[in-house]
Amino acid sequence: MASNGLNDDSQTEELALLGSSDLDGESEEPHSSVLFTVCPFILGNEFCERLAYYGLATNLITYMQTEMLEEPAFAAIMVQLFEGTCYLTPLLGAWLADSRWGRYKTILVFSTIYVLGMLLLAGSTTVYDVLPSTGEKKKQHLQDTIFYISLYIVALGTGGIKPNVSAFGADQFDEANPKDRKEKDSFFNWFYFAINLGSLLAVTVIVYIQDNISWAIGFGVPACAMVIAILLFVAGSKRYTHVEPTESPVARVVSVVKVALKNKFRRKKTAGAGGSGYSGPVNLPEGLAAAMRKTHSYVWLDNAVKQDTPDDGGLVVEGYTPAQVEEVRMVFRLLPIFFTTILYWTVYAQMGTFFIMQGTQMDRSMFNGKFFVPSASLSLFNIAAIIALIPVYDRVFVPLLHKFGGKLSLLQRIGWGLLVCMLSMVVSAMVERRRLSLFHHGHYHRSSEAGLHHINVVDMPVFWQIPQYLLVGLSEILASIGQLEFFYDQAPDVMRSCSMALQLLSVCIGSYLSGALVWAVGRFSVGVAGAKRGWLPNDLNHGRVDLFFLLLAGMMAINLVLFLWVSSKFEYKQLAKPRVAAPKPRGPAPSWVRPQVVEGVVRAPRSAGVPIAARARSMHPEEDVGVYGRSLAYNPQTPMLPAPFR
Repeated sequence: MASNGLNDDSQTEELALLGSSDLDGESEEPHSSVLFTVCPFILGNEFCERLAYYGLATNLITYMQTEMLEEPAFAAIMVQLFEGTCYLTPLLGAWLADSRWGRYKTILVFSTIYVLGMLLLAGSTTVYDVLPSTGEKKKQHLQDTIFYISLYIVALGTGGIKPNVSAFGADQFDEANPKDRKEKDSFFNWFYFAINLGSLLAVTVIVYIQDNISWAIGFGVPACAMVIAILLFVAGSKRYTHVEPTESPVARVVSVVKVALKNKFRRKKTAGAGGSGYSGPVNLPEGLAAAMRKTHSYVWLDNAVKQDTPDDGGLVVEGYTPAQVEEVRMVFRLLPIFFTTILYWTVYAQMGTFFIMQGTQMDRSMFNGKFFVPSASLSLFNIAAIIALIPVYDRVFVPLLHKFGGKLSLLQRIGWGLLVCMLSMVVSAMVERRRLSLFHHGHYHRSSEAGLHHINVVDMPVFWQIPQYLLVGLSEILASIGQLEFFYDQAPDVMRSCSMALQLLSVCIGSYLSGALVWAVGRFSVGVAGAKRGWLPNDLNHGRVDLFFLLLAGMMAINLVLFLWVSSKFEYKQLAKPRVAAPKPRGPAPSWVRPQVVEGVVRAPRSAGVPIAARARSMHPEEDVGVYGRSLAYNPQTPMLPAPFR
């Protein structure tokens, strides 16, 4: 291994080669604005991708009902399985970006997959042979096959984009440069703006096109947007900073668990032969030992701690350092909270399915029937609630609470969010019960909207749904953002990517659970509470969706009690340590990014000139926190957007 002196010489040589201003006091050229020269390509890509995704997902349930003529329960299950998969594939995308391909290649490859899925889906609505029928449900196996294949291709494609684009944008800024640090905050403000603008256009313009003009155009526009997203992303290739892929923290957790189980089995065999077994980890770093005394649980993970000297059984144990094992243990401590917040996402999934179906059978006409409000567009009130109430929460409620000596912990915030979520189901049930009452008293008419002539619409304005959308939005501010901040705050710094993966996984499992629940209710509710066709029949006017909502409210009430019990036993992480900027290990740039010779001086691309000496280091000398500052880990302050948009 080279000496420190040699390393210093190499570092000096590298900085000189890159024209670093840290060595000679002056730069070869002014530092250009990353925000205005690099980020527009990333922001444009994110805007188009979100427009494409929500242009597809927001009104998907309506397409399946009106064009494919699927039963409401089946359509809801398919939508929830699709959405759950969209939150499962990001774990694959993050692992590939962290450990194998890097973020640029991962985004590019998965975007290409994404485009293929969108084009296939748009094509399935335009090619005559596979065009969905608008009459009676017929055998259309080819259309169904193409539709579902394209849907899950999109789900795979979004998995490489969702966890990586924001982190890739953060990679472009040099933390050692004050101007870059300031611009980084501005970048995320613009990033959220791009997401909100894309989603806003999707739930208004695109949904209107789909409902009132053409599904072929309505799916074709998002497909074109995704093509533009790739073109914009590739256009900025020569300007990007590239971070070298290393070990994924998710892979670290899996590896530690594997080693712990393996060593536990080996120690059992050794102890059976006369050894005394393992006595626990030793020589923890200062500060971490105190934290471990408070959080000592999941004792079996101690088997993953390496021991260079033989134990009483003569066994030399290979494994990880005590600090590394303790970091994994701290992630495991989050699991009880993780399991008790899954049901929140099961309830949340109803906003994209049964809320829309409920609204479809309410009066959505305006201006004497000249305009119909798309049922899916009512999610605008959810978005508006979040954008309006987050500043109120941060700037009014929290300071007011502090003024009177109160404080809302992260777990208390989540608990209140679960309560509000339960109330949203109660309100939804009340609205549905009122709607059914009007129907049974004859207050309904045949829909005059194109493609919906077979539906009886109750004479009840769709805007009665606004309170339930607002309550879901309020629950997101409390439970969703609270869950995000809790997982981020309570995980060790180098394992924050794993904690973010937990939230994605909770959304995934919650969506899958919703699909399973809808199937069970549809199958076993026939004849229950006077519902001859079950609670979720083809025509909701003859069902009992109100009881389905109340069932969800009751499940959430039980879950809330369990959450309160679990959270009462949770001890917050007490280990105080300075927040450091994660160093970014720079890898070899792609072939199109090469140093250029300008007037006899070898100058690397702007993105490569990060002074190594200025980079902060981890608190543990044996680990570099940059290895774990990965795709799922960056958590900007208070994201003002709905949970699925993050």
